[in-house]
Amino acid sequence: MLRCFSNCIRPSSLFTHSLQPGILFLQLLTCLVHLYFKEFSSTVILESPSYMDLDSSEQDPEMKEYSSVCVGREDDIKKSERMTAVVHDREVVIFYHKGEYHAMDIRCYHSGGPLHLGEIEDFDGRPCIVCPWHKYKITLATGEGLYQSINPKDPSAKPKWCSKGVKQRIHTVTVDNGNIYVTLSKASFKHDSDFYATGDFKVIKSSS
Repeated sequence: MLRCFSNCIRPSSLFTHSLQPGILFLQLLTCLVHLYFKEFSSTVILESPSYMDLDSSEQDPEMKEYSSVCVGREDDIKKSERMTAVVHDREVVIFYHKGEYHAMDIRCYHSGGPLHLGEIEDFDGRPCIVCPWHKYKITLATGEGLYQSINPKDPSAKPKWCSKGVKQRIHTVTVDNGNIYVTLSKASFKHDSDFYATGDFKVIKSSS
């Protein structure tokens, strides 16, 4: 009986099924069947599809492959140097700065400030949009948050510009036949600005 029990209920099976009562009962039943019907193998292990592969956790869904969306004319953005648009239900702001186009989530990663109302300034040689709410600096090219740091133990040290890492999701801008197209970022890692990109934080007013 004990030998059969040890053969039928292997340690790997118990851990795989996380000691589910239903599976344990089925394994005990298999052991009893083996005792009374010798034609059954002592190594039979009942597997239920609903309990299989429990160790493989569900992976995060990949970013969808969004198509490019025309958001306006090149002539218009060159005059205003910025525009806002809704691309696949995501609000973005597009900047035209020193001959280059940049697009990012319209809400600041810090507290949801409206970046389309901010000013563009250079910090450490990098053009940044400055959030009008709390003056957070975000690089146009990479979406990094910049801040100044100083060594308190060195009174003569000068403040240095440092990066907090990529905080704002940056999108791709292309120009074709005078039209401006935006393709949403498909980077799988989370950006802080993602929190404000959906839900009740929309800032673009409806034309209706």
